[in-house]
Order: sequence, then C-alpha cells, then structure tokens
Amino acid sequence: MTAPIPLAGSTASSISLYFAPNSSAFAPLVLLEEADAEYRAVAISLATGEQHGPAYRAINPQGRVPTLVVDGTPIPEVVGIVTWIAHRYPGAEILPADPVDRARAYALMSWIASTVHVALAQIRRPERYADDPSIRAALEAPGRAAFAAALADLEARSNATSSPYLIGDRFGAVDAYALVVRRWADGLGLDRTGFPSFADRTDALFERASVRRARNRETLTLSAAA
Repeated sequence: MTAPIPLAGSTASSISLYFAPNSSAFAPLVLLEEADAEYRAVAISLATGEQHGPAYRAINPQGRVPTLVVDGTPIPEVVGIVTWIAHRYPGAEILPADPVDRARAYALMSWIASTVHVALAQIRRPERYADDPSIRAALEAPGRAAFAAALADLEARSNATSSPYLIGDRFGAVDAYALVVRRWADGLGLDRTGFPSFADRTDALFERASVRRARNRETLTLSAAA
C-alpha cells in the first residue's frame, strides 16, 4: 500500500479512493470516473489482510473498503462516499434530482449494503460472523439463498422499467452499485439465465465509457501495486 494521506492538519487538496478488486468499492470508482474527478486510486489487498494492518486501520478503523479520503478526512461506506461525490460534482447528476427518486436511490443502495453485501459476506467472509469453523461452513447455504433472492428482486426491478437505468432516465449511483452485484454474481459462478434482464442491463452498462475507465484504473492500479 502506498503511504496514507495524513488525516489531520493536511493542507493539500486531494482525493484518494482506497479499494479492493471485486469489492463494493467498484461503485465509487465508477462514479468518480463518471464525474471526471481527479483522484488517486490505492489498492488494498484483502487476501493478505492488508485492511487489518496499522497503516490502513489509521484510515478506516473498521478495516473495510472502500474509503474515500478527502483533504485528509476519511469517508467510509459506499453510501457515504456516493453522497460526497454527488454534492461535490453536481453536474454529474449521479443522484436523481427528483426527491422521490433520490429517496428510492438511497433505499436501494442501503438495501444492497445491508442485505446483498451481507449475504455475500456469509459466503465469502464468514469469519466476520463466527470463530467456529463449523458455524462458518453452515453460513454459506443461507448466504447463497439470500443472494439468489436478492438477484430475483433485482431481476423484477429490471423488468419493471423500460429505462436503461434502474431509477430515472440517466445513469447514476444505483446503476454503478448494480454493477457491483453483477460482479459478485459472476464471481459466485451463478448462471445468468436466472436473471436475464438484469444480466442484459448490466452487460450494456459495462460498456459505458466511465465504467470502462474504472475497470482500466482498477487494473492499472493493481498492476502497479504488484
């Protein structure tokens, strides 16, 4: 990991996103690209436990990604980071202007964070919930069931709108977060025939210029850190 930005007393104007590959950090990575922001991407190796080391814990005491550091101040959690990006770059319109649609966007993102991400953690990171190996193993089946139910929900949402985007008529934060879920589904080896509309929708979104740039930034940052 490159040296962290000082958290207090910093006078430098800077934006850094601490991320890990295939994590929820891909959503803010996409949105920073969508906003044409100037920022530094810093890769954190979850596989080696770098998130629990003292350098990163000084930035995010919970040892989680993503964390956005703005002028030395850390902002954790996807919803918090999205909120900052939306206010800092209003021209990008990553959150709907309509109050009802904006509330729906926050509701959907909160659901992904509190339900879909938790289901994935039961499968991939059961150590968060139990020390006993047998309990950890027992968490996978309900986690997969909950993840499958979440995909069914997203499939229904996808079928319910004729717009290319989940909420409103333009690309936004919920679409970036939807790409995270799609990546998780692919990582779990789930058959796209179980969520064809959502799969087609996210396939199209992966071709968006900002998403392509985010994937390139992710790859280049990981290559540089290797």
